[in-house]
Amino acid sequence: MKIVFLIRSDPFESRKPAEAIRMAAGLGTGNNAIKVILSGESIRILSHDEEDLEDMDIIEKFLPIIKDWEIPLYVDKVSLAGKNLQKSDYVFRIVDNEEMSEILAGGHSVFVF
Repeated sequence: MKIVFLIRSDPFESRKPAEAIRMAAGLGTGNNAIKVILSGESIRILSHDEEDLEDMDIIEKFLPIIKDWEIPLYVDKVSLAGKNLQKSDYVFRIVDNEEMSEILAGGHSVFVF
């Protein structure tokens, strides 16, 4: 099954991004093709400089699993404006609105956080 996670909640104000990362890692254990799209402030979970995120312990625990299992991470191009993820420990692909739409349309299930 192809499952897409669209994470757009602010990780400074919501626990939703952490929960989405935990779920993506958990569902990645099966025969599921997982993709994670980060949009808005949620892209800041990829920065190692952020310390005040909600449920940072969950993010720190499950984001490396996503990296190890090579679950694709996509970052909204518009959301990168003014943010520096060059030092991120995580590999991600920058996508525009059209590419995001294609990824979302290709999922059998889409979870929005």
